Amino acid sequence: MTVSGPASQYGGQTPRQVPPYAQAPGQYGQQVPPYQQPQQKSNPIAEALGALGLLFFLRRYRPGYQARRQSSGCCGCLVTLVILLIIFGTPAFFYSRANPHALNQIFQSGSNSTDNGGTLNTSITPTINITPITTPINQSVTFAGVNITIQSVVQATSFSDDSSAGSNGVVRIKIKEANNGKNNADILYSDVAHLILPDNSSITLANSLQSISPDSSVTRDNWLDFTVPTSDKINQMKLVLGSAQDARITIPLTGNANLSAFQSKTVSPNTPISYGGLNWTLKSATQSLSIDGKQATAGNVYVVLTFNVDNPTSGNAVIGFTDEYMRLKSGGSTNPSVNTTLPTTLDANSNAVGTVTFLTPANSTAYTLILLAKQGGMDPQSSTQVNTDFKIQ
Repeated sequence: MTVSGPASQYGGQTPRQVPPYAQAPGQYGQQVPPYQQPQQKSNPIAEALGALGLLFFLRRYRPGYQARRQSSGCCGCLVTLVILLIIFGTPAFFYSRANPHALNQIFQSGSNSTDNGGTLNTSITPTINITPITTPINQSVTFAGVNITIQSVVQATSFSDDSSAGSNGVVRIKIKEANNGKNNADILYSDVAHLILPDNSSITLANSLQSISPDSSVTRDNWLDFTVPTSDKINQMKLVLGSAQDARITIPLTGNANLSAFQSKTVSPNTPISYGGLNWTLKSATQSLSIDGKQATAGNVYVVLTFNVDNPTSGNAVIGFTDEYMRLKSGGSTNPSVNTTLPTTLDANSNAVGTVTFLTPANSTAYTLILLAKQGGMDPQSSTQVNTDFKIQ
């Protein structure tokens, strides 16, 4: 029996079924792309090194090449250096092109490290410099007989001519000194100069151009330096002259401070006095915190009386020592004289002018000069006490 159909086309054998994944292209409307090798990126550095090495190797096989005995390894060293330069220099070149700030960052990183093991130093605080600020003052006081004019005050971070005051803030007080007296004052500024800060704290002198007051008849410039934060304001500071034992002078650094309490006051009574056979005239009386070369002690002032003494007799007269018979009463205090310029004797028909100085309590305005009765010795011979009142206002 003849069988027709698909099996007869293959000699009576049933054909094998082709799985769907192996069917001919296009059966399901899909195109299967042919297999492609992945494209490899070329490395120009590797190619350059390979070419260089190949040339170095094939140089033995060029026509006419003859092997020679090398006297040294210079050629090989040179080639090695060139290869190393290409290996390390080329990537560095392209990296620096891509990162132009990398080199600066590396150097900055190194500069911030300390010398003790390369630890990064993060505690550096930069010093902030301020432009010097000058405040004119132009006010004068007298201390221990020396006239001191505060010309100006300069505030700065530091001064190049003074390393003792530091570099974080200095106040410099510029002064002019004039010692018009006959005696040296011998003021040691480190003992008497202080600065009161805005918080009312007191600091001592850090340095000065001249450490001691000028000698007699000398006028000069000087400056006093104090270590002060730059945030403190000059017009809130006060300069103090005087130790705890002195009658202190306090000067607000505003340029318009009222300093009348520290200024001398003088009156001219021109009061005649008859005592010890001589004609005395109390010409003037001056109240002051200082005399020639000295500052009054704390709580006291000097009172300087100027006399004209006339001897109308034909014989010499004895004036003697004023501390033996002269007293000055102020309130409840009576004090002898501490200094005089009067002579101890006075020629016949002559006169003399001199001063007698007393140290009395401060804040007094009414005084009584007392010339005691006969004290014996060389004192003026007077049988009665003579009192003379005056005021200094």
